[in-house]
Amino acid sequence: MKPPENQVEKGASVAQAIENMMKEQRSFEERRQTRLGRGAERLTRPASGLIRRFLPPGAIQRALEAADRGAGLTLPKELKNHNFHDLKSCEAAAIRVQAWSAGSNAATGSVAGFFGGVGMTMDIPATITLAARNVRATGLAYGFGKDDEDEALFRLMILELATTNGFEARQDTLGKINGMVRQLNEPEVRMVLDKGAEWVVDKVTERVARSLGTDLLSRKAAQVVPIAGGLIAAGINASFQTDVSRAARYAYRQRWLMHRQMIAPPKDTE
Repeated sequence: MKPPENQVEKGASVAQAIENMMKEQRSFEERRQTRLGRGAERLTRPASGLIRRFLPPGAIQRALEAADRGAGLTLPKELKNHNFHDLKSCEAAAIRVQAWSAGSNAATGSVAGFFGGVGMTMDIPATITLAARNVRATGLAYGFGKDDEDEALFRLMILELATTNGFEARQDTLGKINGMVRQLNEPEVRMVLDKGAEWVVDKVTERVARSLGTDLLSRKAAQVVPIAGGLIAAGINASFQTDVSRAARYAYRQRWLMHRQMIAPPKDTE
């Protein structure tokens, strides 16, 4: 007995949607930072070393920890109003998150950039806070809204992925992301968290703080020029949040597909 035509069409539609999503996944795996982010890094590398004196890794780590805690309190309620079982609806919500994250950070950069280096040191904590909110909101868009240690680790690793440069380092971070996706979806294979494991929150936070510091300072060093820095900072902040959104959509889309057994888990779990 043949299945009804509407079921056949629905099955074909789902298969096509999954194929499109996998193309998106492969595209992200092969993509680097946004062009503006790469260009800014090359142009501003000489100045970024000087700025590091004023923003040591410890300060960035503290800002990162506070940002992740506070981000959960400011998520828009409308992110819970769509069908979490419909991937297109989740994607649409995540794209909206990217739009307001990039727009909000462009606005803070525009104002802070007007004041040159002083404004930049104030804008970096705001940028980190918005990035943490960006990741959390993207997760909620795909229906992942829990707030425990495992989820905190996953969010940190997404920020690491967004700020990792170099092909080999990026592939290593992608491997960690995919390994944790499997662990979050299959509790029976979860790694036992101990003080020596690279998955421990404190250790990952420290690693992400270094990555964030290097990436943000390289991008934002051009902001030290007063007045003109406002235009530069707006574009750099928007490009940074775009990179964060792309990393978050990749990671949470992977979880969404794997959770519903639409794709196979990765063979290696780092």
